[in-house]
Amino acid sequence: MATLDEVESFAVSRQDVLDQVSGIDAARYARTRNFTDGGTQISPYLTRGLVTLPEVRDLVLERFTRSQAYKFVFELAWREYWQREWTFLGDRIFSDLKRSQHPVSSRRIPRAVRDGGTGIDALDAAVGKLYDTGYMHNHARMWLAGLTCNIGRTHWWEPSLWLYYHLLDGDPASNSLSWQWVAGTNSNKKYVPAQQNVNKYSPLTQHDTVIDHGYGVLAEMAVPDVLTERVELDLRWTPPPSDEPMVDPAKPTVLYHSFWLNAAWRQDVDANRIVLLEPSWFDRFPVSPMVTDYVMRCAREIPGARVIVAEFDDLDLGDNVIYMRHPSVPHWRGTADEMPRMFPDVPEKSYASFTSFWKQCERTTR
Repeated sequence: MATLDEVESFAVSRQDVLDQVSGIDAARYARTRNFTDGGTQISPYLTRGLVTLPEVRDLVLERFTRSQAYKFVFELAWREYWQREWTFLGDRIFSDLKRSQHPVSSRRIPRAVRDGGTGIDALDAAVGKLYDTGYMHNHARMWLAGLTCNIGRTHWWEPSLWLYYHLLDGDPASNSLSWQWVAGTNSNKKYVPAQQNVNKYSPLTQHDTVIDHGYGVLAEMAVPDVLTERVELDLRWTPPPSDEPMVDPAKPTVLYHSFWLNAAWRQDVDANRIVLLEPSWFDRFPVSPMVTDYVMRCAREIPGARVIVAEFDDLDLGDNVIYMRHPSVPHWRGTADEMPRMFPDVPEKSYASFTSFWKQCERTTR
């Protein structure tokens, strides 16, 4: 089991986050990001809105040239791309987007994947780390999704909910659309993990596993016995204690959601400050107690904010509500700020692929 220090290793203070971002070595990132001990682990801060994509990019570009930081900015752009797709496509991203997944033997997650018992040491260790810390390296996520969907022939939706439930950086857009990218429902081909690739990017070298074959064999093989037993997920959100609303009608109400907990936002406004956690959202996309605790600790960093567990329509927030526009809160009413974009001059629409989106991004930054 993880120690308390390991579970709380992700910052909640905006200043601590900015300090961590300021220490990113963009050149090293480009060399090591695919290795399971590489990367920056700043994704929880971006998901929760503690910092914005433009802030992160600009802090890194203060110390590295555009050429040195190219790969880092390129990867940041994926997050903006997923968010734009969610904004434009809405709930369509939560079902097979471009084509149906095929073949599918079950919609239920294999027990071995859920329990970290696949026999593939690097993947099982990644599941253990997920349960202990709320984090999984992006390459491990790809391997696990590829094993689950394309070797285990499991429909991507329920396993994606399982992963989202446990991730501190769980983002419905990047999570769902990444699983779809792997499963081939949002891409031209499926992603299949091979042991040789796992061995290359993980320190846990292994042979004779169910994925220790060539890609041709992996693409056509029957579902391995270890992945045939399925389990039904029971993912439920346990709401935290709710503060009393206590809204001063003479002041505006600045409203935060779990994807926007930025302590610096609108701090010049004398306002009621409420972090609103709506049960209807968390019933649809439940998160673990560890994730809820992280959200609460981030929320407590917002000066004067009260955390309310209630539905927007059940609260009397007055006539002057200010919030950050986000696809998770399309029903909120008031004055909506726009989420800061790295590429504000790129048209807001759905793009055929990330490549087509990135081409537009590069045109606007020449």
